[in-house]
Amino acid sequence: MPRQSRMFLWTVNILQRVSKESFEAKVEFMRRFGWSESEFSSAVRKAPTFIGMSLDTLGRKMEFFINVVGCTPSFIADKSYLLLFSLQKRIIPRFRVTEMLKSKGLLTGQAKFPYILGLSDTKFLEKFVLPHKENVPELLDILRVEGVCKGK
Repeated sequence: MPRQSRMFLWTVNILQRVSKESFEAKVEFMRRFGWSESEFSSAVRKAPTFIGMSLDTLGRKMEFFINVVGCTPSFIADKSYLLLFSLQKRIIPRFRVTEMLKSKGLLTGQAKFPYILGLSDTKFLEKFVLPHKENVPELLDILRVEGVCKGK
């Protein structure tokens, strides 16, 4: 990683906190999901803090993205920032909302899931929940159950 890169300091910071054994375990773990060494390196350059996650957390996120969302391991490696989002507080609730909207014919292919995950809670509510609250009140229930709405 070039020293002038904005991610350089993040990477150095996280690498100081992760042992060599832990780092190598993560490389091997992600290899089992189909990542090549170059994909792992690329993923680290884009979102180095995922290296600090436990193997259990990484595994649950990878399995959800692959088995439920339908992402390929290469797609996840290319968009490794997706691994930084909370599975319970952001990924699953937003996936359930988008699936509900799709099932009702209210969400077409124009909004990609990585874009949806990147939205702030407020923007997500404004764009994907509030416009449909009359026709699909279950959307707010999904978010309340998952603890996302926080009384909104």
